[in-house]
Amino acid sequence: MLLIAVAATGQNQSYTSSTESFPNPDRGFYRYSSTGLVSSTTSYSFLSASTLSAFRAQNITMIHRTFYLNDFISTPISSSYLANIQTDLNTIRNAGLKVIIRFAYSKSESATYLDATKAQILAHIQQVAPIIIANKDVISIYQYGWIGCWGETYYTSQIVEFGNSDYENYTASQWANRKEVLDAMIAATPIEIPVQVRYVYHKQRMYPNGNDRVGFYNDAFLNAWGDSGTFLVNGATAQPSTTDSNYLQTHTTNLPMAGETDALNAPRTDCANAMLEMNKYNWSLLNKDYLVANITNWTSQGCYSDIEKKLGYRFELLNSTIANNTLTVNLQNVGFANIFKPRKAFLVMKNTTTNTEYSFEISSDLRTWRKGNPIQISKTLDMVVPNGVYQMYLNLPDPNISNPLYSIRLSNTGTWDGTKGYNNLNQSFTINSTAPNPILGTTSPVIATSSTLAVEILFLNNTTLVFNNLTTPNYTMAVYNLNGRVKATSTDLTTLRRGYYIVKLIANGTTYTKNIYKQ
Repeated sequence: MLLIAVAATGQNQSYTSSTESFPNPDRGFYRYSSTGLVSSTTSYSFLSASTLSAFRAQNITMIHRTFYLNDFISTPISSSYLANIQTDLNTIRNAGLKVIIRFAYSKSESATYLDATKAQILAHIQQVAPIIIANKDVISIYQYGWIGCWGETYYTSQIVEFGNSDYENYTASQWANRKEVLDAMIAATPIEIPVQVRYVYHKQRMYPNGNDRVGFYNDAFLNAWGDSGTFLVNGATAQPSTTDSNYLQTHTTNLPMAGETDALNAPRTDCANAMLEMNKYNWSLLNKDYLVANITNWTSQGCYSDIEKKLGYRFELLNSTIANNTLTVNLQNVGFANIFKPRKAFLVMKNTTTNTEYSFEISSDLRTWRKGNPIQISKTLDMVVPNGVYQMYLNLPDPNISNPLYSIRLSNTGTWDGTKGYNNLNQSFTINSTAPNPILGTTSPVIATSSTLAVEILFLNNTTLVFNNLTTPNYTMAVYNLNGRVKATSTDLTTLRRGYYIVKLIANGTTYTKNIYKQ
């Protein structure tokens, strides 16, 4: 590879943390919605585009959506209902939001049927699977519902198959049936979408060796009786065991913890303890619509703003340096939780003359950027780019959707570029290569700048590689992008996207390289 000479300016940069509340994906307060009960006399309640846009303006990036299937207790889900689900997901995407989904058959304990049979549930899981797969970009979490009123897996009318509400007394067969439903959900869901269960004991019982796809939702957060069964306790005011408490902490380190409060229960629901437990159990998402009394209480006690900012992750730039041709960036996560979905970080270099941007991976998994631990990323500035002055940005995009609304904003002042979804590092540097730059967009042969020119690597007509003076049929070649990933192993580069590439040819024990630009 060609050696690149780099001259840097602004080599040491410090950053100021922000106290502002702002939207970021997969975290924060969420808003609740449902389709309502649908039948021949009632209509599907669609999401409103204007309502979702208003949510976004209130720093809301997530909604919870319960799809009620009461009209399909013993029949397949209709094609029109499935189409309605897709319409809702399109509306969510267009608004720049994401969604937690749950399926249920009833919303009242007095309903004739609270849920369907296991066989029908399994069939319905397969029916909705293609929609979930096709919309993995905006479906953030898939909650283990299906069983019981509200899909809470507690109440059920299928007692023989699933047991009654007392989960301590389920039979082995009933546990197996419940696990079959959850296993079917996981198997039919893209790995990018985590699944959540309601109760700690459910995951412990169904997956005694753990399961890195399964997080938790707690719909009785800070309430009595171990958050209404979230933990197994002996008495209304009893504390969960150390084992169970540690289990929930461990199993939400990089898995989602979400839910809602459902009662005023001072002092547990007061600010001091609420924030303590949100941090302890890695809370990422909390329902703003229920219980409103607790939202009001946190507002009057003065902690609502802090909760709004700290739910989930909150990354802050501390400082960055350029030394020995290496960029080093130090950050911290001051949120209650870590990221629970895979995401990478990229260094974006923008040429200040041409405004051309070049992107390079700088961190492979943001789930390692954990709260309470130092976070440091670095990148050697030896990229093959044209000579010029470059402004540097940190880009934390969603891997499944290119909209900048889904990129992560860092909590600093004077760094956010909302149009691009970039975080400005306020660092610039100059590339001044002593070797010739690739010839851009040429239709003439481009000769390799190798240590020996026994073999010439030519790039003809922006499409085809030709190796002149190659005297052996026994050779290997590959074309790499600037992140070092193989993009082609043949001489036909017609299908490659526009950009810079590195050709590597090995013949007769000699390695030849060539930097090319595909226009």
